[in-house]
Amino acid sequence: MRPTLSDVAKIAGVSVATASRALSNPDLVADGTRRAVRDAAASCGYKINLVARSLRIQRTDTLLVLTPNIDNSFYPALVRSIEETALAMGYAIIVGFTNKTDKYREAYGDLLSAGRVDGMLVMDGGSGVERFTGPQPDLPVVQLFDRIYDSPVPIIRVDEHQVAEIAVHQLASMGHRRIACILGASGQHSARERRDGYRAAMAKLGLPVEDQLVRNGHGHREGGAEAMRQLLDLPQAPTAVFASSDSMACAAMDVCRDRGIHVPGDISFIGADGTADGMYAFPSLTTVDVPRIEAGSLAVEKLVNLIRGQAVAPDTVLQVNLKLRSSCAPTRTAVAA
Repeated sequence: MRPTLSDVAKIAGVSVATASRALSNPDLVADGTRRAVRDAAASCGYKINLVARSLRIQRTDTLLVLTPNIDNSFYPALVRSIEETALAMGYAIIVGFTNKTDKYREAYGDLLSAGRVDGMLVMDGGSGVERFTGPQPDLPVVQLFDRIYDSPVPIIRVDEHQVAEIAVHQLASMGHRRIACILGASGQHSARERRDGYRAAMAKLGLPVEDQLVRNGHGHREGGAEAMRQLLDLPQAPTAVFASSDSMACAAMDVCRDRGIHVPGDISFIGADGTADGMYAFPSLTTVDVPRIEAGSLAVEKLVNLIRGQAVAPDTVLQVNLKLRSSCAPTRTAVAA
């Protein structure tokens, strides 16, 4: 015979009402009582009927997380942070991939319209998330890094201009003047911002911004490699490269190695995002680190507060920082001077 809530209450030495609150709304009871009830439930094998509970309280305790894919090294740590924080706050997550066919988009759109999730986190990267929700979602939503919806949808982000500025200033401080840029996907808001940040930083430093030094790497390794080949085929190759993602920077360094070009002796590199790609590259990649773990955790907290009807800050900007490693060095001219 399955244990009941009355059994749990009896073991814990509390009323049935208190046992129910401890399991369904733990914030409403004291820590000691909550622990006693949970221990009692575990000892007798009591499980909450989540379906019945959802119907009763009109809440699913589930969040939808929309991400382009999971094979880009930027996303796994971010999704893991989201999941850990969500579970700690009493929510499960469903992960949907937006770089799929319309069949998948329709399935997740139905999930939203049927009210099977309480809120949504979006880190789309420009792949058309509006196909899921239309121009404005009708449930609590928080955006991560890329701005998909206009205000007042809250967002957790970094200053993408600053990402590029930090990289360019570091390379310029090492004597580099001919600094190239490998761009991310043209449809991605953050990629466009990093492009504009690169151009602004170069102009501020009085360095020439040549169109031939700006190449589109499309946000993936193959594109980064092809962009680097184009740069190396110029009559005068750059002495340094800022790639707007670590994966593209690593692919570009591989091209240099294949051509017998030494990194950083002949050409220096700085990437962005602080992913494992750069940490384990050879040489290890200098990068502008984006705090993905912190961003994922804060996004969940903000979304849960929205679900609970609390006010949240509309725009949270996190700090980035330079991780200086082995892939960039002063120019030979700077060293000789």
